[in-house]
Formats: sequence, C-alpha cells, structure tokens
Amino acid sequence: MQNILIPTDFSLNALRAAEYAITIFGNSANYTLVNCYEVPHSGATMLISIADILEKDSLQLLASERERLIGMYAALGLRIEVKSIMGSPAVAVRKIATENDLVVMGTKGATGLKEVFVGSVASNVLENVPCPVIAIPEIAANVKPAKILFAADDKCLSEGELPERLVGLAKFFEAEVLILNVVPKGEISHVGNSAENSRKPTNAFENVKHSFHFIEDEEVNHGIEEFIKNNQVDMLGMITRRDDLFSRLFGTSNTKSMMMHTNVPLVAFH
Repeated sequence: MQNILIPTDFSLNALRAAEYAITIFGNSANYTLVNCYEVPHSGATMLISIADILEKDSLQLLASERERLIGMYAALGLRIEVKSIMGSPAVAVRKIATENDLVVMGTKGATGLKEVFVGSVASNVLENVPCPVIAIPEIAANVKPAKILFAADDKCLSEGELPERLVGLAKFFEAEVLILNVVPKGEISHVGNSAENSRKPTNAFENVKHSFHFIEDEEVNHGIEEFIKNNQVDMLGMITRRDDLFSRLFGTSNTKSMMMHTNVPLVAFH
C-alpha cells in the first residue's frame, strides 16, 4: 500500500493537492496530512508557550481538514493520519519521509523575480526528501494520468537511469509513457535516426506501453512545454540530480524551473 505525505499550509493550493492525491490514488494509499509551524526567536519561557499554542492550532486545523476530506470521499473509506511538526517544511517532511513514500504538494506558477519566492517551499522539499515528489500546479485537473511524459537527458538515456518508481506509477494508472529527449537544433537532421536509436535503452519500461521521442530546441524547458501542449500529456516526470553543477552554481535546475512553470503535475525523482 502506497504511503502518501501531503504537506499543507491550508492554502487553496495545498487543499487542491490533497484532493488531487485522493482522486488519483483513492483507497489504494494511506495518507498523512503534514503541517509545519515555525516558532519565532524569543526567551525560553515565552518560546515554550508560543510553541504550545502553534501546535494546538496546527492540530485543530489538521483535524478539520481531515474531516473535510473524509466527508468528500466517504465512499472510499480513507485512511488519513495527521502530523504537526515544528520546523520548516523541507526539514520536517524529511524527518518522516522514507524512500518508499510519495510526497504530493501544491505549488504556484511564477514568472520573473517572483519565482525566487513562489514555489520555493515545494522545490526545497524536493531537494531534501529521499522519495519522489509530485508538485500540483494551481490549474491542474484532478484526473488519473493517461499519458506520462518522462523528460530524459543524455546521461539518463546512456546510463539507463530510468526510475523504477515511474514504471510503478505507469502500471498503476495503466498509462502510456512518452520518453522525450530534447537536443540542440540541427542535431537530429545532422546525425540522422541512427543516433536516436543508439540512445534508446533496450530494456526501458518493459511491460509498460511507451515510446521514444526526440525533438530539437535550444531551450530544454521550452521544448518540454511545447511537447506537453501538442500531445495531451497529463503528468510530467523528471530526474533531479543533487550533484548537478549548474544547480549548485546558479541555484536552479530544469526540474525546479518546470515545477514553477508547467501546467500539469510534475513528479520528480532523485
């Protein structure tokens, strides 16, 4: 049985993420609503008092949200627990998450300087937890994915780094996996189809309906977005690498950028 952690700050995005998770996984999963509260710096005595108040409020809101979801999906007989944890969301969720769990949380789209702040909670959780994270945009539809796009870079294809958890999700949803590799303009026409075939792992996604796609675009994220628009994709899968040099130098990555700009749910794997 899948264990799904749903971090929530009780915002509209967070509430919609919980509904999305329950809609697509139903009673095949156990759910844990997680609320994190942070205590401001103060004297020791006052600190204890504030922490108690914040925890009490957190637990009350969690209980209310739990009852709301159980009422909405009464026919499913849901198993929903609640956890109130002191600390930042990324640190708190990391304390309770295991490699076998799945985190589902809401995120907002953003442009320009706003993206430094909006969506930062989701991206910080993504970087810190050991399990896959599904980020749900504001306007994502609550539907089971029929088509899952997996954006694979050259390293992923050459080394066969295709996430087993994605295969599991595809089988659970009975979804088709579209494996996409975005290459610089002119590369496909220059080298021909032989190069494409050499990049296809022979044992990729066995027993799952899948296909390989290679497109040219100078910007990887733009290529992915255009492919999503043109192919009725319901979910995007990407690998985020902790050792990504570009991410370390500039504080961003393709996965984090797509998390804040895509209009379909994004599931990120380490």
